[in-house]
Amino acid sequence: MPATGQTILMSTILDWLLDLRYLAMFGILFLCGMGLPIPEEVTLVGSGLLVGWGEAEILWASVACVLGILAGDSIIFGLGHHYGRRFLLSQPMRFLLPPRRQVKVANFFAKHGSKAVFFARFVAGVRIGVYAYAGSQRMNWLKFLCLDLLGAIISGPTSIYIGSLFARQVGLNREEAFRNALQVARRFGHWLLLAVLLAIAVFVLFRLFRRRRAPAKAQLPPSSMPSSIVEEQKEAEVLRESTADR
Repeated sequence: MPATGQTILMSTILDWLLDLRYLAMFGILFLCGMGLPIPEEVTLVGSGLLVGWGEAEILWASVACVLGILAGDSIIFGLGHHYGRRFLLSQPMRFLLPPRRQVKVANFFAKHGSKAVFFARFVAGVRIGVYAYAGSQRMNWLKFLCLDLLGAIISGPTSIYIGSLFARQVGLNREEAFRNALQVARRFGHWLLLAVLLAIAVFVLFRLFRRRRAPAKAQLPPSSMPSSIVEEQKEAEVLRESTADR
């Protein structure tokens, strides 16, 4: 997109966000999920700027953005699920996703299976096609929502955080702050997303490791138990034996 057109687009979206706040966050991202040719990062970073400027709360901004993403993605998935290949070959989808890119999507889905729904959130140019293709393959709706939600709650709040951090750190006019924050998100956002994914993976592995060690600790041998517990067990055994003799 030419610089002038991009500037006008960012200015327009920023005005919508400032005027309608959470409603604009939800609505724009819902339309993006339906195929509106605006990168999600524009709205997410803009929402983060509002948080940094004190115009919105990060929790509600994250909720509005994630729900907007899920709603738009679910419509595309539902159309693919209901109409199957006819939807993929329809004129709107062929416009949004030319045949060559549809082949790319099919290969991407064949390589990753249902996990492609999660990975598509972080790969430009295949998102809407993967969701439509997943629906056409009759993927379970609940499974789709869980995978899409997992990707959305990682990418959405991360981009919002970048915007909020930039708004607090850089003293520029609002449109210039928007433009610079978006450049930072596009250049370094994937590294932050990778760091978040690694942190989640480490946390999950740590919890699994602790769960595996817990049963071993629960079944300690008598010699490693406190002496008071061992004595109580011996007294109970003596009592049982004397009762049996009677």
